[in-house]
Amino acid sequence: MKKLFLSFTLAFVGGLGFGVFSSFEGQDLSDIEGRAEDDREISPSAVPIMIEMAAKNRQAITISERELNTWLANNLKVRQEGMLSDFVTLKGVWVRFDNEQSGRAEIIIEREIKGHPHTISMFVRVERKKKEDGSYTTYIHKDGGRLWGILAYGGKFGKIRVPQGFLFFTQSSFQALSNLFEQELKWMEEEITTKGGGQILFEEGQMRIEFPKD
Repeated sequence: MKKLFLSFTLAFVGGLGFGVFSSFEGQDLSDIEGRAEDDREISPSAVPIMIEMAAKNRQAITISERELNTWLANNLKVRQEGMLSDFVTLKGVWVRFDNEQSGRAEIIIEREIKGHPHTISMFVRVERKKKEDGSYTTYIHKDGGRLWGILAYGGKFGKIRVPQGFLFFTQSSFQALSNLFEQELKWMEEEITTKGGGQILFEEGQMRIEFPKD
């Protein structure tokens, strides 16, 4: 019994150590369209204006991963504040779209700590359900699916997927990002989905906004 307990303890500690080590290794971002300078749009799209037009005119739009990340690279002023500002450099904020879990977006904060890459990310899924009266309700889930088929995983620390509850430790970073896009998020929540009955779809390499056809 003692041997079994010791083996379990060693395996747990080893797994925890590997997880901590891997969390401080930045995830591979080479597949994200628009992150690399030579992969960006030559004539960048005005993403906020596209969202505003969709909100005001009930106009369907498609925003590609490259369009969004090009806009973020050119317009998002990022900086690292606080006690670690002398050691941490914020390299950028990126979004990856894919078809997993019926469509999701992964919001990634890329940092550099004393010359070493470090990333944290949060998943977002949008679910739309039809009500009995024919209208729709939109739910926003801050997760990317189930971890081991049990726990909802909220994002990644480095290369490691972490349970949703771990996002508590990165809440301030993602809240700060949310505040920067307060107007665009308001358009999507109030004008597009609530009033316009629109649908936000995440697909491989793009995000689509659609409205009901009369």
